[in-house]
Amino acid sequence: MQKAVECFYPGGNFPAISVTGSECALDCKHCSRKYLEGMIRATTASDLLSVAEAIAERGASGFLLSGGVDRNGRVPLAEFADTIKEIKVTTDLRINAHIGLSNEREVDCLVKSGIDSFSVDLYGSGETIKEVLGLDTTPEDYFAVLGNLMNAGAPIVAPHICVGIHGGELKGELKVIDRLSMNPPDVLVLISLIPTKGTAYESVPPPGRDAVLSVIRKARQDLPETKLLLGCMRSKLDRSSEYDFLDAGLDGIVLPATRTVERLRAEGVSVKKRAICCSFM
Repeated sequence: MQKAVECFYPGGNFPAISVTGSECALDCKHCSRKYLEGMIRATTASDLLSVAEAIAERGASGFLLSGGVDRNGRVPLAEFADTIKEIKVTTDLRINAHIGLSNEREVDCLVKSGIDSFSVDLYGSGETIKEVLGLDTTPEDYFAVLGNLMNAGAPIVAPHICVGIHGGELKGELKVIDRLSMNPPDVLVLISLIPTKGTAYESVPPPGRDAVLSVIRKARQDLPETKLLLGCMRSKLDRSSEYDFLDAGLDGIVLPATRTVERLRAEGVSVKKRAICCSFM
């Protein structure tokens, strides 16, 4: 176990904003637009500016900027680049953007807008992309976004791997780590399938303890210098393995169970609490 673990509690201090409201062109088996319903709606430039000013006034540290995707898997954030610039000039808010399959021009535009960090979903299986997301794209398309962000000089790029996204089973997760080991990122966020009511996967069991551990251990072994985090979007039906996950090499965890924190402290581990998105590790 490491001597220090960072625990993240974003909550209302770091809300999520959707520029498409609850609209999305896809009907992914793990999401089916359900997660958009819990985000703050800001579908116009003026709406986004107003929301940002309001959360800044109440003392928020920043927000996640995302939304549904189009038929090409792209979140339409580039259209809000000028507004993002204004938010960055007029507030102290930090922005983490989830941009989907934005192209090179859009990526460059978004980096220049002043966004502080970028969350990028990565997949190692074309079968998963087609079966789960319903997109006719490839793992290379997602890695291209990662490369474009790095080439454009994005300040923080946080790749995300969803463990068990293919119906609770491992498919291409370990392949993603193999690929990342050739050019290790500063931070890697692991999340996992959440069986969500109203989706095709509502009755699918989440990935088991051993499956999650296998991904954590490989990531720790192959990416020794990368900050390795367990993100907020994960199944929390069984919290009993959180300590084991941390012991396997995680540097931080979002919204840990109280008993996990208590055990860490009992074992002499320093717990650093942060009220912000884990992408800012």
